[in-house]
Amino acid sequence: MNRLSSVLLRLFQSVWSFYILKKNHLLFVTGALLLLAGGYILFHARESATTAPVHADSTPALQLPEGGSIVDGRIVHECKDGDTAQKLMRLYYSHSRIFVRDDLKEALVRENSALSSRHGCKKGDLISIPEPIIEPLKNRPLQMTGPIRAIYLRGENAVPGRLSAEVRRMKRVNANSVVFDVKDILGVVNYKSSVAEVEKYRRHPAPIPDLPKMIDYLHRNGIYVIARTAMFQDENLSTVRPDLAIPDRNSPTGRLLFKGRPLWVDPGHPEVQLYNLKIIHELVQLGVDEIQLDYIRYPAEGDLSGVSYFQVKNPLDKTQHLKEFLAAAWILTRTTDVKLAVDVFGVVAWGEEADRNSTGQRLEAFAPYVDVVSPMLYPSHFNRGFDGFGQPADEPVYFYKVGNQKVREMMGANVIIRPWLQAFKWRVSNYNESYILRQIQGSDAGGGEGWMMWNAGNEYDVVYRALAGERTVELVDHIDPRSSEKVN
Repeated sequence: MNRLSSVLLRLFQSVWSFYILKKNHLLFVTGALLLLAGGYILFHARESATTAPVHADSTPALQLPEGGSIVDGRIVHECKDGDTAQKLMRLYYSHSRIFVRDDLKEALVRENSALSSRHGCKKGDLISIPEPIIEPLKNRPLQMTGPIRAIYLRGENAVPGRLSAEVRRMKRVNANSVVFDVKDILGVVNYKSSVAEVEKYRRHPAPIPDLPKMIDYLHRNGIYVIARTAMFQDENLSTVRPDLAIPDRNSPTGRLLFKGRPLWVDPGHPEVQLYNLKIIHELVQLGVDEIQLDYIRYPAEGDLSGVSYFQVKNPLDKTQHLKEFLAAAWILTRTTDVKLAVDVFGVVAWGEEADRNSTGQRLEAFAPYVDVVSPMLYPSHFNRGFDGFGQPADEPVYFYKVGNQKVREMMGANVIIRPWLQAFKWRVSNYNESYILRQIQGSDAGGGEGWMMWNAGNEYDVVYRALAGERTVELVDHIDPRSSEKVN
């Protein structure tokens, strides 16, 4: 609790100074509410002496569809004209533990003689829903003892059929975690949210049909659930709320554009932060194991000469805004066993002021407010000549070993370092199973605890082959010194 007390004190000092110096009433009120919430958490935690895992109840199951009722502990549907197996599957998907939709449809037909896959059922027929969910799901964060070995999936690939197929492949090679997009870099929230603003601003359908049920399915399979949410690169929010976009005097629209699109919102704006905090709070309630914050930074690409940011007069102000946001998110996760993680540019581990100034990512400032840091140390993302290497992409051992060590120096001993690994061939001379294993070994040698595989297209054949034949590979500084000639 000392750590929480310290955070609350820092938040109070920051909020009060903003109020005194800038008379920003909205920020002051928002901060005061967060402080009150944090104070309640602190008091409640001190009063509660229990060793049981802390969790939050998931959102209750939806009300039964018309025609549905609970009879002797079963869910029963009374058929109407036009009811088919497909229709009943859709209506009752959230009320059955059967995860794959086609499997539920087959079970409905198999267990109900009155229901035909071709002709449906007759008016008045009673259909029993297989493996019913009677009580609200209560997802609890898993208590994992070993390193996390994760595979990343886009939101549209976290749908039941594809996800279950991926889980089968994962379990064959002892991968034990899924990272999936709850909010992607376009700002699409991939599940139906109870946050009013999310649904008000929605312009895209939500592909995940039932997030609590998905979490329950993954937990029953021993899979650690990491909810990745892109913070401040959010084209959807920037489009529907242009007042929250980053102003740019050089832009024809007055907003910062990348290839003609308004991809970013202002990271320091109180409404932007509050919108994301509401999503984080909902994820805590749903019972994910870890909330991973990506794009927890300011833009660093393109022509930024004409931009201005909310209450940023110097680069340290960027870090301050990000730090205060992280502190608020950290408080929201302290009532449960949910971990808070951040993704950071790999290059910021080298501490170059130009990178820290542009992004606002100063790892030592983030350290008190996160449980996990995930540096994106993809070797291909370091330019030719970086640290003297002619082909950085061909140096997986070096960049993961040294990168993790540098992150540890900045973050201290209390934060888990779990890097993103490069599961794609861009710029790599010989992308194969050995390349995957060398990244893992380099990360382990640098103090990494587990890993996460990134492939934007979610194509992991090389990864699964590597893990299936996982073996000890000699740890060397270079894969092939001839292809990675040092640059003087």
